[in-house]
Amino acid sequence: MNGLLIFDKPKDLTSHDMVYQVRKKTNIKRVGHTGTLDPMATGVLVMCIGKATKVSDYILAADKEYIAKIKLGILTDTLDITGNVLKNDDVLFKKSKIKECLENFLGIQEQTPPKYSAIKIKGKKLYEYAREGQDISIPKRKIIIHSIHLLDFNNKDEITIKVLVSKGTYIRSLANDIGNYLGTYGTLTNLRRTRSGDFKIQDALTLEDFKNLNAKQINQKLLPIDEALKHLQKIDVNPNFYDNIINGQFYKLNRPYKNNDYRIYCNNFFIGLGEIRIINGDYYLKIKKRLMGEV
Repeated sequence: MNGLLIFDKPKDLTSHDMVYQVRKKTNIKRVGHTGTLDPMATGVLVMCIGKATKVSDYILAADKEYIAKIKLGILTDTLDITGNVLKNDDVLFKKSKIKECLENFLGIQEQTPPKYSAIKIKGKKLYEYAREGQDISIPKRKIIIHSIHLLDFNNKDEITIKVLVSKGTYIRSLANDIGNYLGTYGTLTNLRRTRSGDFKIQDALTLEDFKNLNAKQINQKLLPIDEALKHLQKIDVNPNFYDNIINGQFYKLNRPYKNNDYRIYCNNFFIGLGEIRIINGDYYLKIKKRLMGEV
């Protein structure tokens, strides 16, 4: 069993809990998720099964879309509503001020990840430092907010936004940064991931539905591995050279190609990922990750 399953993760389960459920149901050990969702969050969680685990990095690197509810005037230690309240302001904002604030966050930003996160510094996860009460300097990282829209506002202190963001963006940190821009605090109270790369919430499978499927039905729900790689250009290999290419030999191309990763096919059958090598001015394709078996 090799492929992708798109889940709508429920509340109160970790991403690792979802991996456990898939392993238990399918009896397959090689299962991995592609982008952690906190227990309080719901929404799109792409699960890679079997050989599909080899392409998880490509899904992790994709942009993601969220709908987030933010309470202004509250600060917690985790930057979401599950944490301990540290500060509380009585605030009142106008819609025009909120819209002006959100526009400020469009484009490239520098963001500080939450101290309660799994990022490692000096071989130790940030949340481990936080639980031990240790203060540690957290380096900022560059992120991109491609779009941000106000969906709802209670005309006082609670907003709902829809954002499309780059890899590595923490919506909890964004909530806090929005609060800071407004001269107060911001805490995430609800989060739903509606898209991860090309995988959308309307195509997702609930955990309960998954549990009721048999092996044949699960296979029918599996998406092929190359669905995660549609953004990469495709190269077809002559069937006479199939054995050569899968055994790591160079395949000469008849025109120049950019130095990117490519999807390799033979007789319209997906083989794996390849990369370009330039030797004496000629362009060659070499397999990088073999992902499927015989044609």
